[in-house]
Amino acid sequence: MEGRPREERQPADPTRKLLKVFGVKVTDYEERTDAILERYDATTDEAERADLVREAVELTADLGHWLREVQAHVLARQEAVLGKLAGK
Repeated sequence: MEGRPREERQPADPTRKLLKVFGVKVTDYEERTDAILERYDATTDEAERADLVREAVELTADLGHWLREVQAHVLARQEAVLGKLAGK
């Protein structure tokens, strides 16, 4: 299978950038939440546990935001393709 010329790949650049950001967010989420879980298990201090829960909630909300961005991007592309094919 022949590779496409570089010019044909340029329209996908926003997709690549979005997926790169999302990938970094996911791996950061995994690393940071693993650390939060370890710290949570290691402490009995309720104030520290509450702080860890807040941090996990913030990280989860941020990751949810980026997941919605990826979904919206994919759905918009699907809609554009199908709309064009349907003659709209």
